[in-house]
Amino acid sequence: MSTKSNPDEHAGQSVGNTSPQGLVRGKEGNDVAAEQGSGASDRSAAIATDGRVGQRRPSVLGRVAQTIPTALVMGVLAGLGYFGHYHGWKIPKFSELMGHAEAKGVAWCEEHGVPAADCVSCNADLMPKGTLHGWCKEHGVAECLFEHPELGQLKTPPAISPQDLDRARRALATKTRPKNDPSCRLHLRRIQFASREAADKAGIDIGLVDRGRIVETVVTNGEIRYDPTRVTRLSSRATGTVWRVVKNVGDPVREGDLLALVDAALAGQAKAELLQAAAQLNLQDQAVKRLAGLGDVVAGRRLQETKAAREQAEAAVRKAAQVLANLGLPITLDDVRGKEGSELAAQLHSLGLPSSELQDYGRSQNTANLVPVLSPRDGVVTTRDVVAGEAVDTTKTLFTIVDNRRMWVILNVPLEDAQYVTVGQRVVFRPDGGTHEHTGEIAWVSSHLDSETRTVKVRAELPNDDGDLRDESFGAGLIVIRDEADAIIAPNDAIHWEGCCHVAFVRDRNYLDDDSYKVFHTRMVRPGVKNGDYTELIAGLLPDEVVVTKGSGVLRAELLKGNLGAG
Repeated sequence: MSTKSNPDEHAGQSVGNTSPQGLVRGKEGNDVAAEQGSGASDRSAAIATDGRVGQRRPSVLGRVAQTIPTALVMGVLAGLGYFGHYHGWKIPKFSELMGHAEAKGVAWCEEHGVPAADCVSCNADLMPKGTLHGWCKEHGVAECLFEHPELGQLKTPPAISPQDLDRARRALATKTRPKNDPSCRLHLRRIQFASREAADKAGIDIGLVDRGRIVETVVTNGEIRYDPTRVTRLSSRATGTVWRVVKNVGDPVREGDLLALVDAALAGQAKAELLQAAAQLNLQDQAVKRLAGLGDVVAGRRLQETKAAREQAEAAVRKAAQVLANLGLPITLDDVRGKEGSELAAQLHSLGLPSSELQDYGRSQNTANLVPVLSPRDGVVTTRDVVAGEAVDTTKTLFTIVDNRRMWVILNVPLEDAQYVTVGQRVVFRPDGGTHEHTGEIAWVSSHLDSETRTVKVRAELPNDDGDLRDESFGAGLIVIRDEADAIIAPNDAIHWEGCCHVAFVRDRNYLDDDSYKVFHTRMVRPGVKNGDYTELIAGLLPDEVVVTKGSGVLRAELLKGNLGAG
């Protein structure tokens, strides 16, 4: 029967002393270890019996797994630091912004994003700028095209007409315009692309400088009023009773139309006095004729007395005729002289009545006291404050007649805009709820400032043949302070304010040639008024030049990049 050797015993023999004491100690150590192992097994069993689970130490692999994310982050940061240090921590190149990469084997201008050999900014001799003329005080731009049209990006330099110079002069004189800084040097910058495809890829779009109409206005509000010189308030010329009313509110009337008849005793009295004076005048006329025919038989004194009596009779007739004329019943001395009493009485009976009304209101009526109320102008009856049978006097308004073919508009102009408003300027007014615009001219500008609204009253006269304008209605008005039919205009998106001046990016005249440099010139401009989608250019651009509209932000970024580098 074989026996197995105990590894612990061999270990104890190899390590311990070979003396009997060593063997004893080795054996004792094994006994102690056995006892400790047995005790540990007993404790583990006890813990398991109690339902408790012991904690285990993490392994080496777990610790390594926990450090992997931190190591990756540190690696990325270290890589970014190395990349930035290697490239000098520079702003991304213009070529990268525009989306095209550097060609292999070609030296690249990192600052301007084009091949170094073709960079016109670094190699000025490739595209000489020519003579610089500096600042134009008259038009407020650098390198003024009105003074030097050859600077324009056109194949053939245009001729500057006197009309263009006059338009620029009027634009600058009419109103204060945005100004440019004479020390600005942005107009010397040129933005270059490596190719037309690169420009298209950057989103560059273009527009054309053109000619068109520009209207500069002052915006205000206003109120429509009747023209007071075209409003007539009618009353009876004599106290009496209204015999009949002919017209009503809203009725159109013509000059001389009958509105009403008033039975006035004063009219009958004046007619009776005229009849008496006319009879006396006829008698004295006959006496003068008879005495004048006798010649020397009648003394001259008697003839003179008769003539004097005739003159008194004429005066009495004129007096009575004037009373009737004051009542609106005109009659002359020639209408009276030589007529029989009955004939004259019939004439006076219907005196002053329109011929169209004689049959109804003239001879068929017993009374001779009728005083007509006639319309003095063409217009419309806007008020009627009288009925038949009503007693009236000369102070009561019976009718109001308005000629509304011309109306007033009272505009409230803000104080800051009043300085641009003058008599004779055109006004365009659209009433609230109106269907179209009405055009007139300013006839009066008040010298008084409203203390509450801080506005200046301006009056204009508007035609109203269609009756669209109504008294005391409101609306919006435009005062045209300048109207240019052939101004130089460009799309609004082409004009930019860069903090010191207004600029536009103009395409080079040779841009479309195959062997040309793809360059956009930065041009200083002087903008005027905006109308819709277009801006007036007082100076800085010429008709038919091509400017950048959409995508100009890329060019502006390049300008900003250059400014930061210069700073």
